[in-house]
Amino acid sequence: MQYQEPQQGTPKKRRPITARRFLDVRIRWYTLVIVCVMILMMGWVLSRQYDEGIARMRAIVDEADDLVFEKERDILRMAEQVRLAQTDQFIANEARTKYGYLFPGEIRFVVQNPEVLGLPTRAPDMTPPPQNP
Repeated sequence: MQYQEPQQGTPKKRRPITARRFLDVRIRWYTLVIVCVMILMMGWVLSRQYDEGIARMRAIVDEADDLVFEKERDILRMAEQVRLAQTDQFIANEARTKYGYLFPGEIRFVVQNPEVLGLPTRAPDMTPPPQNP
């Protein structure tokens, strides 16, 4: 081991970091330009993502509005059907057309070939219409 002599003089003291010393840093102009461009590009990318998120949310809201409108239209249609179903005329018409009921004294006519009268042809029914006793 070699002997080392102690250093002569006073040891250098570290200067405390001050605001003046912090601002004394020299930055090259192109470094400043690169940093500014990077900040602008990051802001541009973030704003595009933000705009895309807003567009997705608007599409979801529009789709929900369409669904609400469709459901409200269905509710109105069903309310109209309920209102019509409460009338005696509707009940009598349904009994005649769906179930084949007749009022007393009525006679049922069955057209065998509707194309002669200019009516559209129907698929043949497998079940005969119910007879009124």
